[in-house]
Amino acid sequence: MRRLTYLVALIALSYLASGQPAPLGIYVEPPASEGLTVRVWMDKPVYAVGESVQASFQINRSAYVYIWDIEPTGTVRQIFPNQYDTSNYFQAGVYRIPSAGKLYRLAVTPPTGTEWLQIMAVTSPAVGVFGTTTALSPFPVLGQNPAVWSAQLQVQIKGIVPSQADRAFDFTKFDIISGTAPAYGTLQINSTPASAELYVDSVFRSWTPRSIVLTAGTHDIMVRKAGYQDHTTRIYVRSASTQTLTVTLASISTNLPPIAQFSVSPSAPRVGEAIQLDGSTSTDADGTISSYQWDFNGDGITDQTGRTATWQYMVSGAATVRLTVTDNRGATGQALQTLNVRAANQAPVALFYTTPATPTIWSPVILDASASYDPDGAIATYQWDSDGDGLIDQTGRTITRTYYSPASYWVTLYVTDLLGATGIRTLPLVVGPSSVPGMPAMGNVPGFYVWGMDAWRITVNGSPLWTTPRPYRIELRTDGVFLSASSGSGVSPTGLVPTQNSEGWKLILEGSVGISAQTYVFQAVGASSIYMDLALDMDGDGYVNRSTGFVRLGQSMVTAPRNPIVIGKPDWYSGALTPNLNYKLGTPALYSESSRVIFYFTTIGALGGTP
Repeated sequence: MRRLTYLVALIALSYLASGQPAPLGIYVEPPASEGLTVRVWMDKPVYAVGESVQASFQINRSAYVYIWDIEPTGTVRQIFPNQYDTSNYFQAGVYRIPSAGKLYRLAVTPPTGTEWLQIMAVTSPAVGVFGTTTALSPFPVLGQNPAVWSAQLQVQIKGIVPSQADRAFDFTKFDIISGTAPAYGTLQINSTPASAELYVDSVFRSWTPRSIVLTAGTHDIMVRKAGYQDHTTRIYVRSASTQTLTVTLASISTNLPPIAQFSVSPSAPRVGEAIQLDGSTSTDADGTISSYQWDFNGDGITDQTGRTATWQYMVSGAATVRLTVTDNRGATGQALQTLNVRAANQAPVALFYTTPATPTIWSPVILDASASYDPDGAIATYQWDSDGDGLIDQTGRTITRTYYSPASYWVTLYVTDLLGATGIRTLPLVVGPSSVPGMPAMGNVPGFYVWGMDAWRITVNGSPLWTTPRPYRIELRTDGVFLSASSGSGVSPTGLVPTQNSEGWKLILEGSVGISAQTYVFQAVGASSIYMDLALDMDGDGYVNRSTGFVRLGQSMVTAPRNPIVIGKPDWYSGALTPNLNYKLGTPALYSESSRVIFYFTTIGALGGTP
């Protein structure tokens, strides 16, 4: 059998006139938006006589592929399938012609000129359309007139494959020259919108997006799509490089008028109140807005310009606002809103009451402004001057205040509405002395106060200057048993609940104190002594400290000589250890549940104090 080593196919065409919708004899059909697609390209744009030629193609799904060539004489010749490569059904992917492993090649011979190569992919075989390959005619002639062949192909293939989604076409070209082939590069052309016609050097080449191999140098590019302005540019293609040209086509449709929209705040203004108007939500679908004109009283005269505006109405009632917007091509749009201008704002009415009605020192007082109201709106803030010094002490609809000295205090409530109007109410508040016997006059002096009559009381006193709560810790021990330990004043205004942890012979009390105070009440049953370790954050650093300077004993508030300190029964006294005794004061060397070593050195009375 004779073995075929290679076949040289001569492909030589003359140049085509520029400006045609498609090169002569090339059948063009825009690809369907969803369906079969095919692309064909050469490995370079120019070949020298004698060089091998190789074409590549890509399909997006399985199809039958046909490739033909238009020669300079007008002869249309089938390139693929051929006698040496008969299988033309491919799965989706990228392929090359000649196919890998095939024993033939395509080469170029004179004359020089431009070759046009077209490809067709169809989902059904094109029976009867293309020629039969034989040993004598491996690349059959399909026709002698490219235009006639193209028209005949169009009729035949639409009968075989009627759906455009099941057929696809593409074409490419390359030049043949004598001598050395010039350098070349790749140009990727994208457009918005896509599927626009692409012309290179006035010759239709395909639809965007498209990648084309071009000789290095200057090329004229035009992108065209119905309903849009042509985009033309000149680009220099660099050798051995890939460049991207991205084009956004401008619509040539009729100018659409802009749409005027605006917001008003507040939507129901009062007389004299400044209102803000904003036209930023206005839009122009095919351009930009160049001006904003505001008419606030319906007289047709522009009162202000600009995207935003500020206005005041001095008369109540209905008011019409008109915004006119003009786009960059002169078209206008309008929007109207009718506002209900209300009468001027009325000040809110401040009302409050106290609980209890007749408070005493060291007992929290609730000041409640819930009865306050605004006749034409809502109250925004509540501010209190609870001691008559002219300064705002607390804010909120309801507050809690503790007074430390009996007196008559002037309490002032300021209520302000959403528009800034303020109502004021000032009432006297008479704070009486404490009803608890033995209670010292602690005032606003922070620290620990140990006092009481039949039961022991330890008060942790805060300060009006403490804007944030400060921690404290009380550790009590006894040789008896602690009973009935409780918090005598409830929850402090800061909202922090002190914690208690009783162990029978030991009691640990911890918590935080702010502008108010916290009192603990307890009894030591069967006790001859009580150990007290008192620590408080006096400097506001968040850590508790021990000092004798902030521990005071008895109703006379004698400064404790030690901290920790031990309080003991008077000598020869056999009754219960209570705070109304002339109790002893000592230094603990050891104080545990089973062992105690105490050095007593004085009494509360000897220090000049009153139990």
